[in-house]
Amino acid sequence: MSSAHSEEPEEISRRPGLPQETASARGGIAHWLLADSPYILMLLLPLAGVTFRLPVAYWVSLIPIFGAICIVAGWRRLGSRDERLKLIVMQTLNWAAFLLATYLVFSSSVQGLLNPVASSLMMLTLLALGTFVAGLEALVWRLCVVGGILFLAVPAIGWLKQSAALLLLATLAVIALGGLTWWVSE
Repeated sequence: MSSAHSEEPEEISRRPGLPQETASARGGIAHWLLADSPYILMLLLPLAGVTFRLPVAYWVSLIPIFGAICIVAGWRRLGSRDERLKLIVMQTLNWAAFLLATYLVFSSSVQGLLNPVASSLMMLTLLALGTFVAGLEALVWRLCVVGGILFLAVPAIGWLKQSAALLLLATLAVIALGGLTWWVSE
């Protein structure tokens, strides 16, 4: 470990007005965000697609992004050239199959049967499955977790769509409670 690297946390903690716990917590959060940003991105991009009911081109553009993230995540743990080549082939086949499934979902014969919400939820389900399988193939547990969270998001989004009135009521209650708390504390 270099001396410059070991002095960095000390320099941060010596800043006036910045407690040592806050400095180390900020460094830990920043490190976590940087290290896990691809996985966070893999969660946010499909959820944005469902929320805003984005077009087919958006879902198709996610496929190579997810494939690249899966290859990079698996690449780090592999040492030999043959293992890495196998990873590239397996991930390419996995995401090519997903691209074919996407084509089938958005083909004219199927698209007429699904409304935009159902299409988005179906794409989220397919993306969750593709991510989970890619994580199994690459032996990267974080990819499996992302796939699992995306799977769980499908019924959660369906429930939220049906419970719009309940969500509106809960939001108004939180706003009213916040306003009451602010008024009492003044």
